Amino acid sequence: MEHYERFVIKRYAKRAVAASGSAIYATNKRANGAVVSWLYHFAGLIRCKRPADFEFEEIESRLMSVNRKTWSAFGPFLQELVTPQLPPPPSGLERRLCWLAELLDLPQPDAEMLGVIVRSVLSKPVHELANAIDESRSDAITEEAIAALAGISPEKVRRKLMRTQPLRLLGLLEDCKRGDWSPSETVLRIVRAPTVNPESLHKALIGKRSKPQLSWHDFAHLGENRELAARLIGAALAKREKGISLLLYGVPGTGKTEFVRTLAAHLSACAVFVGESDENNEEPSRATRIAAFAILRAVTSRAGRTILVIDEADDIFSGIDEDNTRARVGSKVFMNRLVEQTQAPTIWITNRPQSLGPAVLRRMTLAIRFPEPDRHVRRRILNRAASRRKLSLAPNTVDALTAIKASPAVLDTALRVAKLTDGNELDATLSARSILRAITGSQSPEMVAGGMNFDPLLSAADLDLTQLADRVASAGQSAASFCFHGLPGTGKSAYARYLAGRLDLDVLEKRASDLFSMWVGETEKAIASAFEEAADLRAMLILDEADSLLRIGLVPSSPGK
Repeated sequence: MEHYERFVIKRYAKRAVAASGSAIYATNKRANGAVVSWLYHFAGLIRCKRPADFEFEEIESRLMSVNRKTWSAFGPFLQELVTPQLPPPPSGLERRLCWLAELLDLPQPDAEMLGVIVRSVLSKPVHELANAIDESRSDAITEEAIAALAGISPEKVRRKLMRTQPLRLLGLLEDCKRGDWSPSETVLRIVRAPTVNPESLHKALIGKRSKPQLSWHDFAHLGENRELAARLIGAALAKREKGISLLLYGVPGTGKTEFVRTLAAHLSACAVFVGESDENNEEPSRATRIAAFAILRAVTSRAGRTILVIDEADDIFSGIDEDNTRARVGSKVFMNRLVEQTQAPTIWITNRPQSLGPAVLRRMTLAIRFPEPDRHVRRRILNRAASRRKLSLAPNTVDALTAIKASPAVLDTALRVAKLTDGNELDATLSARSILRAITGSQSPEMVAGGMNFDPLLSAADLDLTQLADRVASAGQSAASFCFHGLPGTGKSAYARYLAGRLDLDVLEKRASDLFSMWVGETEKAIASAFEEAADLRAMLILDEADSLLRIGLVPSSPGK
């Protein structure tokens, strides 16, 4: 053990004895015997001489309180314990703790408490001393033990451990319930680092730059938002502007995370994803993610062209707009400031922006909604992924895969399956369909553009269906509405899909049952959303059973209703 750590443990032992005071002799304090037992066991560690005449076995076996006669045998021991000593050079652990406290501007009592709790996890002697101070809670670092070892009053420790205080707000400590406290995984990862060099710690926290799988052109469907995001983040990096937050939102699989990597590469910057896993590669807690963000926020202010990225941001902000407790209000204010005072450009990614709360959303600099990619985008992404995997796809396979409403990740997985099965293109299509079927629950998860299985010459109508399709196709993809009516099973929906295929459009099909709601205004909202979704996807919207929908506004109201 390093000399400095022995010095710290000796200081903790001195404080433990001082905290016991005259209570060391009290008959109702069982823990006093445990403290004396600890002193006897670890006398050599803290360089103090064990008492020669000491009834240790009786005390340890019965954990009885220590009488004055027995305690007086510790006279020389205590004299050595309280003798002033110049501290040796700080250990690596102490230097990393000091670096962290300085980085986060922690007050001295907070830094002292953090050091006690960290050492209670990393050092067996400190852990056992903490247990001896409050023996009623075996294997727990309690407020009483923290107060004694840190040399701080129990009342002050309780205040410092409140949710509204830095140690909790910054996610440095986690409440393990039942009065037990531990450092967050982020803190443990730092204090266990093999280096004490600040620059090396910076690099260890930031990690390696991840390469994008898509190109800047693959996000052309975002239009002006793509260019504005690049200009905004680029200017913030160049001018070191603080408080720049970009929100990316949309349904899963629309490419939000990959866009971040592509944007960073486009700007020759490094995208740092915050708190995606703990040191055991497991899903981190909210406290661990907040601690990682708070620390990286300070680190990246000195790290050059770096963009912070918080994926699944709703996990961090969960519940902060609920003002039912003072602690929650404190957390809300803190999180609002966290957004406002980001040191480096920060990108927040979520599937549900409403979960962040209006107070957080108001503090964003720019918000971009990611629509689901249309067939043209999917085709471009698919071809690029096939080229990257050195696969040559037949045109009909490309058509079949791009007809599936799949995210870039699903398409890439499908091509991986084809590669593994020796280029079997059918396997790629089956893979993509199976994944999408599991996600959507639909037995037909495709947005079929096609009329490959429909021949208009085999359907009877009051006008020439082939001629209509030719005229519509030659007119281009301008907005148009069609009303197809007739008996069930006569091919109305099939012809609509055929027409979409001639226009090279996806199909978004909605039935009345998909749109009707028992709640006032919800049906109208669902209809509006269907049109908006079709516009985003550049899809032809097919409203099956449209007579049920159009009848909504035609039913006269009855008296008294």
